[in-house]
Amino acid sequence: MQKEILINVEPQEKRVAVVEGGTLEQYYIERPSEVSLVGNTYKGLVNSVMSGIGAAFVDIGFGKNGFLYVTDMMAPAREFDLLETEGINHPRHTPRPKPSDIDKLVKKGQEVLVQVVKEPIGNKGPRLTTHIGIPGRFVVLMPFDHHMGISKKVIDRAERERLRQILKKVAAGLNMGLIVRTAGVGKTEGDFRREVRYLAALWRNIKSRSAKIKAPNLVSEEYSLTFRILRDIFTEDVTRVLVDNRDEYKKLMHFANNMMPSMKRKLMFYQEKTTLFDSRGIEKEVEKLYNKKIALKCGGYVFIEETEGLIAIDVNSGSFNKKHMEETAFKVNTEAAIEIARQIRLRDIGGIVIIDFIDMMRDKHRRDIFDTLMNAIKKDRAKINILKMSEFGIVQMTRQRIRRGVSKVSYKDCPYCRGRGSVKSAATMAIEVLRAVKKQIEKAKVKEVRAYVHPEVANYMLNEDRPAIAKLEVFYKTRIVIIAEPDMHIENFRIEK
Repeated sequence: MQKEILINVEPQEKRVAVVEGGTLEQYYIERPSEVSLVGNTYKGLVNSVMSGIGAAFVDIGFGKNGFLYVTDMMAPAREFDLLETEGINHPRHTPRPKPSDIDKLVKKGQEVLVQVVKEPIGNKGPRLTTHIGIPGRFVVLMPFDHHMGISKKVIDRAERERLRQILKKVAAGLNMGLIVRTAGVGKTEGDFRREVRYLAALWRNIKSRSAKIKAPNLVSEEYSLTFRILRDIFTEDVTRVLVDNRDEYKKLMHFANNMMPSMKRKLMFYQEKTTLFDSRGIEKEVEKLYNKKIALKCGGYVFIEETEGLIAIDVNSGSFNKKHMEETAFKVNTEAAIEIARQIRLRDIGGIVIIDFIDMMRDKHRRDIFDTLMNAIKKDRAKINILKMSEFGIVQMTRQRIRRGVSKVSYKDCPYCRGRGSVKSAATMAIEVLRAVKKQIEKAKVKEVRAYVHPEVANYMLNEDRPAIAKLEVFYKTRIVIIAEPDMHIENFRIEK
């Protein structure tokens, strides 16, 4: 199956699409005005310590104070399996820290070296950690830890043992922690040694800069989107990487020379007349990411609704209908499970997700749908926790949210509906307008009142509400004039006497 990475670069934004077999599987977007903070290292200044919630607020010079939990100071992230290095005793299960432990670790006014692990969302500042991680292609260097780790996504036991033996040799005398990433599978000891030397040199530069600057200040900045994607996503099964901007192509080629020599022959400059995304039909697929309703090939559909506290996903049979309801539900749910996993990944949906599949009577069908969903989410790089399907066809899951999702970057809450996702109907507005007209007449006895309204409201009032308007005119002995304003929003109106 052909797998391509498409990189579209414009002055206003950079976009990356990963296409497998002609299907959009991953999509990322970054704008100069909204560059991600995740991965950046800062020399911060502790503003306050809240022992009640076990956290410190740290000024990193961003505007919003960063949030540093006690758990993010006492233990590194558990995204990998801990393996004890020889001669160092690191228990697998450390006691859970108490909120008050924060007082022993940090004081107000103290300078701390921190890294952003979660993007600021809404009114919340960025989440921080003191366990700095410097990611490379095959490993992550952890300067303040002494653990060796291997990604849980590496499931082959023989390969895990091989990597463990390589880690022991590479880490000898390093006095820093190492985590093997999935891209490290099959790599040689020499590959790991070269990358560790490079990452160790980066760490020395970070330490040197940190010692010279005053807090709060940026110490080290994470790679931009395109470099980050190639470092984290490029694998040997990628057929080619197409870039439609010459300057970006040169930068990536230089990056490949230093970090990823195997990618050089697959990195190509795209210069056809048809735009890169249009040439693969990706532009239409991207536009669908902002729709709430996603059509399935079988005729059913998936409906995605974002609320304040969670994401609700509903599966509907739509026009697909077999003679037997159970078979209909199973067929639609099977296709929906694969598409839901894809949409969650593409939209970078995070937090609590509730999926409501069509009800099925057979336990076997429920198990099969759950297994289909589990297999489909294996492609996702984010950390996911998922509960078994209930007898009502409900699946609950949480997905790691690190950066702002696609819709958050491209959209804002509607200034008219204020995020409700709906506006008042013409009938509702007609009632409000007539109520305002009555108030105006009663307030100041006038012979004529003019109401400027949206055309839909005007049409409704001059037809459906004509008897009510005539009754008011007779009662108040006043002429009421309804005027359509094409540029007026449906929820706005203006009364003039």
